Amino acid sequence: MTPFKLAKETINTNPTHPGALLHDEIEYRGISIAELAADMNMDATLLEAVVNGKSSVTADIALKLEKVLGVDAYYWMRIQGKFDIDDLRLKEFKKNPDLLNSNTGSAIALEPKSAYASLSKRTKTLEQ
Repeated sequence: MTPFKLAKETINTNPTHPGALLHDEIEYRGISIAELAADMNMDATLLEAVVNGKSSVTADIALKLEKVLGVDAYYWMRIQGKFDIDDLRLKEFKKNPDLLNSNTGSAIALEPKSAYASLSKRTKTLEQ
């Protein structure tokens, strides 16, 4: 069996948890975690765990953040998904540094703006 190789040339060694961004948002607005939790109708200890990077932003939390802060729920879910993937890549790389595929082209290392951008690149390549 061929060993698994990562498709990205670079690995984010310090993934940003959405809680860090939420912390900045709370600080900017001059509110406390307890106040935000009350407005979101959720337990303050759970929100504090998210802010401290100990818990994930779930779809439920993302929708509540959207309702209370006006920041799109998809934003929070994209940040959480990116964090999860970057964190997993980093853990895999630490277990086996040979997973990083140095033979990949630089186009693979660039992250597309959307899944559709990536799809259109692949479609053009196939058509040529």
